[in-house]
Amino acid sequence: MTRTFSERRDGRRAVAGLIREIQQLTAERRRLMALGAERYELESNERTLDELRWLLADAARRTAPQPANAA
Repeated sequence: MTRTFSERRDGRRAVAGLIREIQQLTAERRRLMALGAERYELESNERTLDELRWLLADAARRTAPQPANAA
């Protein structure tokens, strides 16, 4: 199956969006830690970050160019 240019571009947008979300949540985590947030808030933030990291890895794999001789 060949991918079209628009599919790769859309995938790149998805990757960029996930990276922005991860950056925002990381900043939020730092803020929560500085304020001495409750443990459950930090754990919730970390679970969300983990989910976004998995989504990012999946999106990056899907948008990566495939070698021409891949079997």
